[in-house]
Amino acid sequence: MIKLTPRLLCVAQAVGNCDCFLDIGTDHAYLPAYLIENGIAKRAIASDINPNPLLNAERTVADENLTGKIELRLSDGFKNINPDEAEEIAVAGMGGLMIAEMLNTTAWLKNSKYRLVLQPMTHFEDVRRALNENGFEITDEQTALEGKRVYLVISARYSGKTEEKPAYWYYTGKLAGSKKESDIAFCNKVIKALTKKYEGSGDITSLEALRSIENAKSN
Repeated sequence: MIKLTPRLLCVAQAVGNCDCFLDIGTDHAYLPAYLIENGIAKRAIASDINPNPLLNAERTVADENLTGKIELRLSDGFKNINPDEAEEIAVAGMGGLMIAEMLNTTAWLKNSKYRLVLQPMTHFEDVRRALNENGFEITDEQTALEGKRVYLVISARYSGKTEEKPAYWYYTGKLAGSKKESDIAFCNKVIKALTKKYEGSGDITSLEALRSIENAKSN
């Protein structure tokens, strides 16, 4: 049985029961293997842009006796994925700019039947902005501590609506003001990065975001 790190476990816990799960950027295919072994997904597509990670995934599939339940596929993001192949979709462990680009260019994701579970490593604000501008509603946000690192997991579904958001929302979303240890750690991480950016370049956008976050935390 596959055991996941806190980061991947946080992603797994955001995935709903499904016939088919799609993992973009699967690496070792630990996530789809875990979901199938725990009865959350009946089968899965594990995709990656490079062949070498798929070799790792192939070993996982063999070791866990999941041949026939996990399909391995070489794909640059969603380019070799067809609509209607899966209803629960994860994009984890990638930079936020790359995830945002996928959201901006994959039109068929704009359907409420898909749940997107996104775990950006950087540029969280760009992911939230791309979701909002493309009509996706963020339905949940969770954080996970793994050693000294803290990770963000966003769940979203297409609603067709865009909303004007305060500055803090793009950086901390619903987490500002939370008392959960990992949420506090994430907000502090964002504040530290914005402070460094403002002090280094005088970036006004960073200053406005900092003020907005502090205001949200106090409310």
